[in-house]
Amino acid sequence: SAVYRTETVNGVPITVKVKGLYGEPDIIHTYPAGYGTEFPIHGMFPESQNIIEVNDGGRIITKNVNVGTISENGITIQKKYDAAINNLQEEKYTNNPELYFLSANWSFMIGISKNGYVRYFMPYYGAKIAFENKNNVFYPADEINNIDLLGKKTTKYPTITHHDTILVKDHYLYLSGSTWGIEDRLVEIDNYGNKKKELSFAKLIQNSVDLQKYPEDEEILKKIVFSEDINNIYTDSSGQQKSIDWFHGNSLVYDSSTDILYVSSRHRGVLAIDYSEWKLIWWMADNKLATIVSDNGSIVNSIPYNLHFKDLKSLEPYRVKGDALNDGPKNQHALFLHKNDNLGMFDNQGDEDTNPNGSRYVEYKITGTYGNYTAQKVYEYIDPSLYSRIMSDVDFTGDYYQNILITYGYLPSGKVIEVQKNTKTILFNLNVPFPLYRADKMPLYYDEVRVYSEDCNLKNPN
Repeated sequence: SAVYRTETVNGVPITVKVKGLYGEPDIIHTYPAGYGTEFPIHGMFPESQNIIEVNDGGRIITKNVNVGTISENGITIQKKYDAAINNLQEEKYTNNPELYFLSANWSFMIGISKNGYVRYFMPYYGAKIAFENKNNVFYPADEINNIDLLGKKTTKYPTITHHDTILVKDHYLYLSGSTWGIEDRLVEIDNYGNKKKELSFAKLIQNSVDLQKYPEDEEILKKIVFSEDINNIYTDSSGQQKSIDWFHGNSLVYDSSTDILYVSSRHRGVLAIDYSEWKLIWWMADNKLATIVSDNGSIVNSIPYNLHFKDLKSLEPYRVKGDALNDGPKNQHALFLHKNDNLGMFDNQGDEDTNPNGSRYVEYKITGTYGNYTAQKVYEYIDPSLYSRIMSDVDFTGDYYQNILITYGYLPSGKVIEVQKNTKTILFNLNVPFPLYRADKMPLYYDEVRVYSEDCNLKNPN
């Protein structure tokens, strides 16, 4: 990226252009009069001699910029990656094309064209990219700041966030952790970074347990939920206290019409929560869910005991049955709420190093009331050869959200495919030689009338 600066606020529109190379299009954007004094320019190529052109009120300024080899965290960024399949429709916005923004190798964001060419790079561990106030913003995966595409910090978070952040009106909801529990709290902040709520998943589960009716649940609860929030800190065989990854929240969706917060707990299942009351509505997980158990519980992505929500009798009336029991999610990520209330997700389908059944995108219709919740599987896309144990993502793309963008993050390298949902035809297949955390499909600049891909919520997106 580059920047064009002026001494005073621009009185006329300013157009910036990066000339296309290797058969790629020019990327062009016009900033309106009164925009400001700093004009970002995106879309250059690494290992290339780039040409930037700025039209400032009819005055044409041309600059040659050599971008060398880029590397980060031991990875050399290639100029071009393997777009093995590209059967996408012709780009409607030729000079502001969508890029595949990849959160890669736990350390950088990279924007790749449909032909595989790198046209953006940022050394930042991000979760996703979204437009706010007509500007692109990266949300953090393991950081404390949102940043823009030039790397400038925007909203600062009061605690470390991990896995997911969503914007609800003008507030952010994000996943965080307690001192002795990993990724087991939800924090709400305003757009200035002021904390409004800090809620505990440990307290949520504790408050759902009826010890008067089921006194035997007390000991089981102590082997499932670990946090100072419920005064239960894990102590190993040597007497040392340890933080435990008992919950591992990794995805959030909020339905503002019902005040329901949907949460993916990688290690426990999918939960629906009354957000204002912070009460459990239902939970779902396959009977065969078998999160890795480590002897001392110190390994991230593991639990210390082979006990699950299904072992708590108090939680049985909250459990979603039907297809959720024997065809339900296991170690899932990336929840997605559709307009018809169907709940989709990337179902990793297990916690083994290898799995011949593969991972999948799956969608459920969930109905019923307390004591009688039922799930019906209504859609599935699965390739048995593609299994991603620990990282994954799902977005919906296209003018009518007719395509699914699926990220297999760790095969051990990364793969992104775009699939036409109804026909299950693969439209795009991108392979990269490093792990991926998540992926989004977005342009570099905002266009007023454009339809943008959706990361998690088509019912009432924010």
